[in-house]
Amino acid sequence: METKKTLILEADAQGFSAAGEIIRRGGLVVFPTETVYGLGANALDAGACAKIFQAKGRPQDNPLIVHTAEVFGLARLASVTPRAAAIIKAFMPGPLSLVLPKNQDIPAAVTAGLPTVGLRVPSDPAAYRFLKAAGVPVAAPSANVSGKPSPTSFAMARAAMEGRADAIIRGGDSRIGLESTIVRITESGLEILRPGGVSEEDLRAVAKDCLVRGLASPLPGEAPPAPGMKYAHYKPRAEVLLFPTGTWNPKMIGCAGKTGVLTLGEKAAPLSGHVLVREMKSVEEYARRLYAEFFVFDSLGCDRILAECPPEEGLGRAVANRLLKASGGRFF
Repeated sequence: METKKTLILEADAQGFSAAGEIIRRGGLVVFPTETVYGLGANALDAGACAKIFQAKGRPQDNPLIVHTAEVFGLARLASVTPRAAAIIKAFMPGPLSLVLPKNQDIPAAVTAGLPTVGLRVPSDPAAYRFLKAAGVPVAAPSANVSGKPSPTSFAMARAAMEGRADAIIRGGDSRIGLESTIVRITESGLEILRPGGVSEEDLRAVAKDCLVRGLASPLPGEAPPAPGMKYAHYKPRAEVLLFPTGTWNPKMIGCAGKTGVLTLGEKAAPLSGHVLVREMKSVEEYARRLYAEFFVFDSLGCDRILAECPPEEGLGRAVANRLLKASGGRFF
């Protein structure tokens, strides 16, 4: 891929204005959201969206999520049913993406040829100002090289996308730290295609007919209906091995080079200088810091990461999903 000069834009009026101009002329902008940093292009411009796939090394059959600044913008892009309207009212703006039948303005490049499109309205103030400045819907996957952990800080986004994007907005750290929950509306109810910051329990409180299906991988040759379903994702350079909650044992460390350890409410004092321990006080903290800790462990040259896999309930379901993807499902 040809390296390009990447502008670093401040999260102020001048920076957002410049970012919006870049989007409108077909360029790529990395921007912060409450979930992770996104790599954005004009969602109505097929040529601009094609640059996203090139910059990330992303498979062409992996659809993109389209972001708008305002909830009312969704009806211009897709068919919003009464069931969808109830979910939008309850959870948007916020860390939820809704898969709906698309309108004809959305290029096939955005949806991998599917008749549906994923839509999201971020709640992050910087994301709102950027999207308002862009003045067009913005297609944006996470701002990482395909398969790697998503960036949740400016430093991570810059390390991943400098030389690949036209500009990066210098935002703060992501408040949630995991990609959005993806929900598809069906005739019979809802399908959770990817767990995230809006939990199954949250959805059930609003939609009693919520059906938890669709997490299995698509069939060979089939385009996934949402990101994060078909390909390897979230993997740091270091090997990731998991252990169930409450089963931490220092013997797991062994003598296998420099090791990073992620625990949830556990006391895992390092036994030697080659062990780096990060203790998370809550599932929320675990979600917020997971990718950042992967980034730190890789930067420090860790060979292995031992990570506690939390119970699959609430936000823990999303953390477990990312850990299972990152590890290939391998437990110690």
